Amino acid sequence: MITEEELRDLNNEVYRVDSNYKDTQTKFKYTDKKMEDLKKSERNEFKTKNGQNFKVLSIKNGTHSFQAMAVAPIVKGQPDVSQVTVVAAGTYPSDENDLKAAAKGLAPNGSPQADEALEYIGTLLETHPDWTITQLTGYSQSAYMLKVGAHFQIATTVFSGWFQYGSLTKAEANFMEENPHLFLNYRQKNDDVTKWNDFNSHWGNSDDFGTIIWVEGKSHALDSWSFDEKTGQLKIPEKSGNLEGYMRQQGAQIMRHYTAQVTRLTQLKSRLTASGGGLSVNERIYLEDQQALLAVDTGRTAFQNAMTNVMNIYQRAIQEAEELWQNTLKEAYSQTAILSDGEMRECLATAGATQQKIVGEPTEFFQEKINQIRMMAEKFQQLAQEIKQKIQELVQRDRALARQLGT
Repeated sequence: MITEEELRDLNNEVYRVDSNYKDTQTKFKYTDKKMEDLKKSERNEFKTKNGQNFKVLSIKNGTHSFQAMAVAPIVKGQPDVSQVTVVAAGTYPSDENDLKAAAKGLAPNGSPQADEALEYIGTLLETHPDWTITQLTGYSQSAYMLKVGAHFQIATTVFSGWFQYGSLTKAEANFMEENPHLFLNYRQKNDDVTKWNDFNSHWGNSDDFGTIIWVEGKSHALDSWSFDEKTGQLKIPEKSGNLEGYMRQQGAQIMRHYTAQVTRLTQLKSRLTASGGGLSVNERIYLEDQQALLAVDTGRTAFQNAMTNVMNIYQRAIQEAEELWQNTLKEAYSQTAILSDGEMRECLATAGATQQKIVGEPTEFFQEKINQIRMMAEKFQQLAQEIKQKIQELVQRDRALARQLGT
């Protein structure tokens, strides 16, 4: 699965689709031409900072200076079209038309480039049924990819994205509200570019449906984000002001992982039961090298690790809520020594500081999340067990396969 660090790199690279893009160093453009048709100044492959090679499958240069490209990681020498990512370029300041489109994007109905993005993704889905577009991404003004993702129900991650959430259709808004984990908009709290372009500041002005991951900082630069060296996930510094953003990020990641793994296992289950009584040719191929068993066990282990991590975060948040209430009482006692305990609590309540507000409501919220995670774990475990049982039944009917799997 493509990492968030690789998505950041894609957002840096997509500007090279623009024929007007000026680069004083390497001076080349990306194209979807075949290798033998490339000009000296053209490339159809590139490598991200972590060493992953990508193939450019498609590019788009629109009428409103909309630029985008569809790419796939190169696996064993071939582009893996089962995990295609589409990235749209942010504003290129040297392009007058791009600046005009960005200015129009300030309006409540959003950027005209969003319409082109919708048309582009729709065309890709229609003309390439063999592709699976698993991710959309953008930076700054191209955060309109959130709208495109909600429209086609595709996971979307954007960086420093300013976006008119009010431009969503009712259906798009409903889907985003019901599936906020599929839409991540990483923003720094004091980033003036995002704050003054869409007014969706961290103190609130419009509903982002929980998709904005607020992080302490003030930079708008794409390269200001840092990433975990092992996982490639965007790294949120451990500061008190980042706790909510960190929990949102982790919650979204576990939900994405859960959805992807359940989809994968469900598809595997369908394949294993397709033939009814034995192994089809495709099933034999899929079961080679213990791939099926490995897929189940690896997916289950990864999910359990992620689940444990998020539950620890929620438990810590409950503990911190209780500590906050105790500190509030301690401070109030020190300032109002002449008041009785009941009078002091009554004064706090008039200011909205009650135990229910500070401890009760957050605890109920996080406990509900913990219960949801436990239910997800049970469902995942049940599905994994059903698949392993089916695999064993099929293996027992095929001695050659049994010897291959070492059972």
